[in-house]
Amino acid sequence: MSKFDGEIQELEVVMARRRGFTLIELLVVVAIIAVLMSILMPALDRVKHQVKMIKCQSNLHQWGLVMKYYTDDNDGFFMADLGHGRHAALSRPELKEYYKDDRLLLCPSATRTYEEGAWCPFAAWRSPEPDDPLGSPPCSYGINSWILSRAYCSRQTEDRMWKTPNISEAPYVPMVCDCAGYENASPWPEDEPPEYDGDFIQGTNYNEIRYVCINRHGGYINIVFMDFSVRKVALKRLWDLWWNRKWQEEIVQVGQPTWPEWMLDLPER
Repeated sequence: MSKFDGEIQELEVVMARRRGFTLIELLVVVAIIAVLMSILMPALDRVKHQVKMIKCQSNLHQWGLVMKYYTDDNDGFFMADLGHGRHAALSRPELKEYYKDDRLLLCPSATRTYEEGAWCPFAAWRSPEPDDPLGSPPCSYGINSWILSRAYCSRQTEDRMWKTPNISEAPYVPMVCDCAGYENASPWPEDEPPEYDGDFIQGTNYNEIRYVCINRHGGYINIVFMDFSVRKVALKRLWDLWWNRKWQEEIVQVGQPTWPEWMLDLPER
């Protein structure tokens, strides 16, 4: 065998040895991939949540237009009541004239219903009727029921109702927002915050702020205000808004709530 042939054989041996990774090399590669994934996944999750928040704000902008068109066509006044069952609040026929797609009823972070296994704050819900267990289309937004043109339940009084968006306080009055149930909420200044993340009250007129004090967007909810602007609002700032006409004078009397442990580290602004 010539020297040249020997060099070829040696080269083939070297190449054969380099065709595969050693176990150590494979472990190093796996470790590097794991480190990269641990860095990238939280960033990707943040991007995904941010996209959902932006889409939610876009939906609420559309709800602002729906409410504007409705009040423009009704002498400047909101609805007189919330309706019921399949015709509840946001899905009622009077409003449906101004939008076509029921997907507008859903925050992108809360599209599955409680019946489908979702839970607050990432759940949509329906308003059932005795003869129609499905009730209204799935919804994860709600109306501030203090905006209605007349009081509709025993706890509400006419002097607390906003009735029209044509007011100077409009930039501070929530109109439609992220909501945990029943397509509406009528908070009171003395309402207490949820005791734990995901806690809300069903079937009662007390502590209704818990319907909207939900940790759906990283310590915030999205709101379209009565001036038709859309903003994210920190959960701790919900008591600073003007939910009804007497809110500001009454919140001074009762004071700000004591935050439960789960809310202590949430954003202040």
